Amino acid sequence: MILRDHLALDRTKLANQRTVLSFIRTSLYLVISGIALMKVEALAGISWLGYGVLGISLVVLIIGISNYLIFRNKIKNGYQEADEFQQLKEGN
Repeated sequence: MILRDHLALDRTKLANQRTVLSFIRTSLYLVISGIALMKVEALAGISWLGYGVLGISLVVLIIGISNYLIFRNKIKNGYQEADEFQQLKEGN
């Protein structure tokens, strides 16, 4: 692989990491919102919504981590395929 391809691969890996961190940040914001909805006395009539928001935060976290793992494997497999192709090309 040439330098440009290595740099593109690094940018892709960093973008994948930024994306999972964004999902984690969103999940934490939802957890904070859910706890606030459950604990504020003036909102006692909608404390059930806090439990729903906590459930949504868990779903967001699971989606973010699973997407990260899926794309990490795709990036790794793509890198290996490119190396194999380069070796075949150099061998001929």
